Amino acid sequence: MRIGRLLVLLLAMAPLAGAQDLRVFPPPPPVKSPIEGAIDFHVHSAPDVFGRSVTDIEAATLAKRMGLRAIVLKNHVTGTADRAALVREVVPGIEVFGGIVLNQAVGGINPAAVERMARMSGRYGKVVWLPTIDADNHMKTFHEPGSGIRAAVDGKVTPETEAVLKIVARENLVLETGHLAADECLAVIRRGAELGVKNMLVTHAMAQVPNMSTGQMKEVARLGGYLELDFINHLMGPEAHLPWMRPWHRVSIKDMARAIREVGAEHMVLATDLGQTGNPTHPDGYLLLVQGLKQEGIGDAELDRMMRRNPARLLGLE
Repeated sequence: MRIGRLLVLLLAMAPLAGAQDLRVFPPPPPVKSPIEGAIDFHVHSAPDVFGRSVTDIEAATLAKRMGLRAIVLKNHVTGTADRAALVREVVPGIEVFGGIVLNQAVGGINPAAVERMARMSGRYGKVVWLPTIDADNHMKTFHEPGSGIRAAVDGKVTPETEAVLKIVARENLVLETGHLAADECLAVIRRGAELGVKNMLVTHAMAQVPNMSTGQMKEVARLGGYLELDFINHLMGPEAHLPWMRPWHRVSIKDMARAIREVGAEHMVLATDLGQTGNPTHPDGYLLLVQGLKQEGIGDAELDRMMRRNPARLLGLE
């Protein structure tokens, strides 16, 4: 009798056991972070004029918790070199850098602004971005009225750009191309190489701006420049979850993996370009990017170069 009751009880429990097996929970955290030692070269955070999900301090804290080595704070309308110095005091154990984006708010392509940024306390201002939201290419691409800032015309950099390139070379800073057109990027990188700029990076090279072709990316690599691949572009496109991201075309992780194979991991830098309200946190996005590239067949040695070694070299951390 007891055996019969036990059998009935076991049979009754069997569906429950199966249901428990099918329940979905987040996996436990890995013993070692897959992105330990990585550098995120493109971090947006508050305070800002745009909606940001975390502050500078929170961004650094989250990155440190996930084992990142460093982050680079970017703001379209103000410098971040001073902010980087303050964040380092509040969040020890992670290297924080900043820079300046040469949009209208700082006088456009303004050599004086670059000079002051490079001398900010702590010397953590490492990156100079050419115009982004105020670039003529950005405004035309997204059908905004008026004209924007050009860094090069007919294949020749403007006098202001030339002056900025000389400062970048002298101070051993990183030059990023912002939202310039692909041909402008190439003109700037060619002239930068001639002037001795050692650290040049095409901002989200495959995104709508600058929308570089494989051939253009190979030319950047030939000239000694690097190409930034950002997780946010995988989230963009007509089906994006946030309306402001829908006018941008989507660059899937599969697209990025193909470019890595065609151009070479030695010329690539991984980043997130995250921080917007409604998007994943920076380290979560970075982790998803790395996991996605691994699923597309990108090996550990290539990932190590793109998320650790190449950005470290650009920042002078090697």
